[in-house]
Amino acid sequence: MGLTNKAGAAKLRETVAELNISVRGTELTAAILDHFNRVHSGELMPDIEIERLLMETERLALEDDKSGLQFQKGIVTFSPSSASKCERELYFRADRIPKEEGEMMPYQRRWVRNGSAVHAAVQRDLLYAEKYLTDPAFTVVRTKKGLPAWEKNVRQVRPLEYDGVKFQIYGMMDGVLQYRDGLKIGFEFKTKSTTLGAIGHYKMKDAQEDHKTQCVAYSLLFGLREFLIVYESLAKDGWMKGHEAKPDIRAFYLNVTDEDRDKLLQKFAGVARKYYAKEMPSKDPEKCIFCPYKMKCKEIA
Repeated sequence: MGLTNKAGAAKLRETVAELNISVRGTELTAAILDHFNRVHSGELMPDIEIERLLMETERLALEDDKSGLQFQKGIVTFSPSSASKCERELYFRADRIPKEEGEMMPYQRRWVRNGSAVHAAVQRDLLYAEKYLTDPAFTVVRTKKGLPAWEKNVRQVRPLEYDGVKFQIYGMMDGVLQYRDGLKIGFEFKTKSTTLGAIGHYKMKDAQEDHKTQCVAYSLLFGLREFLIVYESLAKDGWMKGHEAKPDIRAFYLNVTDEDRDKLLQKFAGVARKYYAKEMPSKDPEKCIFCPYKMKCKEIA
């Protein structure tokens, strides 16, 4: 009877926790969408102070000063953006194998260019929103130097050890926001360039798994637990649709758990251990399409 009660109590706590996370997620996703819609509902005049801050951030990014980063020599380095990659690809990266040059068509380069441009526009939106919206839901966290907490302004290296294996994570993220309740939220922004349906409720039920894994890596690197993953479709509905236009932006909430962190740490440690032992990991055929080491992998297979 006692065991049954304990099991029931544990199950109840788990259910309550899941409910709280769901409620929190609904609140935050609605808040970030409203935040962007509000700032995009009016015409804002250029703000010299904000534009100067953005230009200073861009200047520092171009200088690319890495002198303050404390990399540890002789240990494997992983990045959040590659966290979901095949273990063999991570091994090749650790071994500094040159990536194979894939041909990009002109339209593909414009695809990449447009995505980068929208990223910059969204960061500008966040700064204007916090200054000009009445009671903004989010503000951009600042670094000790007063710079927006995003991209190279916050990049860092964190040494870790898991199951006796040492490695380090190096990276930067799209932004760290502070919600109106004072808690810090990781912000990850993605674009979709094919059709508006790519972010529709039929095709997109949740954030992509690789994007969630990327946030788990950010959690390890920056110590954050809550993330908002926002997708914007570069394709839009008809100009004259007005209020009937299909949504061009979606938001998803992720609460990173200890289990999420442990799973990724286990993967990183496994790859690092094999690298130190010069033992080639097995490949994941499902991840071959975008792998930059196809020919190298075929030589080994």
